[in-house]
Amino acid sequence: MGHGRDTARFHKVGRVSLLIKSPADVERLRAVVGEYRVLLSGADTGGRLAVVEQILPPGALGAAPHVHHGHEEDFIVTAGAITFDTATEARVVAAGGVVSVPRGAAHGFGNDSAETARCIVTFTPAGYEDYFRLIDELVRAGTSPDADTLARLRARFATESATH
Repeated sequence: MGHGRDTARFHKVGRVSLLIKSPADVERLRAVVGEYRVLLSGADTGGRLAVVEQILPPGALGAAPHVHHGHEEDFIVTAGAITFDTATEARVVAAGGVVSVPRGAAHGFGNDSAETARCIVTFTPAGYEDYFRLIDELVRAGTSPDADTLARLRARFATESATH
């Protein structure tokens, strides 16, 4: 392997290929508030999973309550604290904590603290990272999507808004 500007590469090891990405290869997307970093997309994993880092500034709503019917989500809080809303409670999860959301489970989350929070989210199977790409397109075009727009976008990914 050479030095200089690293780029995502598939490396052949025996009969299988490994994907290696440098930080410069990570796709950065704007959120309504905060940022998404697509660490692994479905294109990288053959659709098996996607991994996204979500960066939530203080007071940011990550997602209003919703239900996924087409994938599971697993969160690892890596910095700060994130409040997760379930059908029955709101619970603060600090750095190092994990949350696993099966299909059909209502959930929402946000950063109620005064410091930036980060989490790594795994989507199984992949595909929901395309929802974040659509949000990025709207934000870059100068639009701040409202709740109805976000609900319409989510519906394209077998996800519906939920109320508790």
